[in-house]
Amino acid sequence: MGLGLWLAVGSTTALVLVGGPAQPDLTRFYAQRITWSACAAGGMQCGGIVVPLDYATPSRGTADIALTRYPATGPGDRIGSLPVNFGGPGVSGIDTLAGRAGTDLAVLNTRYDLIGFDPRGVGRSVPVDCGEPPPAEGELIEQVRRLAGQCGQRSGRILPWIGTTNVSRDLDVMRAALGDEKLDYLGFSYGTKLGAVYAHQFPDRAGRLVLDGVEDPAADSERVALGQAAAFQRALEAFVKDCAGQGKACPVEGADQRARMAGLADRSERLARDPLRTGVGDLGQDEYLEALQTALYSADSWPALSEALAALRAGDGEPLLLLAQDGGSDVRRRTRSDGSDPGRTNYAVAKLAVDCRDTSDRYTAGQVAAAGAAFAAASPVFGRAIADSMLACAGWPSAGDNTSRDVRAVNAPKALLVSTKGDPATPYANARRMSDALGNGSPVLTFNGQGHGAYFAHSTCVTEAVEGFLLEGRLPAAGTVCD
Repeated sequence: MGLGLWLAVGSTTALVLVGGPAQPDLTRFYAQRITWSACAAGGMQCGGIVVPLDYATPSRGTADIALTRYPATGPGDRIGSLPVNFGGPGVSGIDTLAGRAGTDLAVLNTRYDLIGFDPRGVGRSVPVDCGEPPPAEGELIEQVRRLAGQCGQRSGRILPWIGTTNVSRDLDVMRAALGDEKLDYLGFSYGTKLGAVYAHQFPDRAGRLVLDGVEDPAADSERVALGQAAAFQRALEAFVKDCAGQGKACPVEGADQRARMAGLADRSERLARDPLRTGVGDLGQDEYLEALQTALYSADSWPALSEALAALRAGDGEPLLLLAQDGGSDVRRRTRSDGSDPGRTNYAVAKLAVDCRDTSDRYTAGQVAAAGAAFAAASPVFGRAIADSMLACAGWPSAGDNTSRDVRAVNAPKALLVSTKGDPATPYANARRMSDALGNGSPVLTFNGQGHGAYFAHSTCVTEAVEGFLLEGRLPAAGTVCD
């Protein structure tokens, strides 16, 4: 399995290293007020805050965090600010909010100032830079180690300070700079972990928190990957079942469900041995699996997947390759239901930096090989490729820890947890685990559908529940299920 697509762009923010003694007093950071200026069409305003690189020792330096604001439009009284995190980690909140503020988030924008931000390490906020991707030569672990070395050489000064516990503290400085007594917040996917860590660190400052597409906060990297393998397999089975219901129009051949699934797995193995040349590159096993996963992030993408598989059956692999390229390396399609639009940012290496800072897990090639059978059993199609993700932090130049796995927040107000039955990336069981880990009785709103995230998945029931909580403070009854 190759390293995938690594994208990086320049930054308009700066890392400022300063000398002097340790300055544990954070007053100057919390006393900030943001100066906003118009910067794009659609009412976008740009601003920023300054945060300490290391909150325990502010003298290590500061980082500029880029923000955008869409002022509340009315009608109705303004409630305050609503920072939105679209996941990843590594997704640019600024770029993604630009595509959502006037459409899917317009109702919330009537009474909230919507706030987009690039977390530290991402996009415009002291971005992680690893240079050009190393050549895909040798064993995967060798490729991973070469990339880690490049990241250390180019971004070693900031890597120890990237990670969720520090981003959560940045959120609290942001809250104060925005002039809000409490943090109201909307987080998708990884953003659910960030919101939960905030509730743990600042229970008395947490307001109305909505966490959609919920992560399992306490899981190690192997359990996360194994859960995703099984969930993506279930999502693919749901797609194939839906496709088969279309009769002869379905491009997935087979006498029954088992045969159709086996055919997709067989195609993967054939492309591993003999990639298909197209006008835009070669369609190999990596690209084939990437295309399948990309489409499974939202049921809205199933028609495109059907068309691409029909083209492949006719000998044309270009539509599938384009579908994979639209997703990139773990960057999903712009139509995915969690709302995120990664754009051309440093997503991949920012994700890597946060993931490796947030865990002490460092797996060997032998450990991954030993887990191979369990992953293949969980998903005959995706399992072994997803198992390889356990190697991502091999050779990473800075240490990680498991601090962000502790989200206990018994004194924080209840959050609204939203989870989709057919979510391939954050399996449904995660929501109950998150509720138990928070320990404050946060209810789970179930969406009986497919795709990653529910708020943008065209369910009036989910939409009304989320907006009712954020705008009016009404939590849905425990056990509520939406279709």
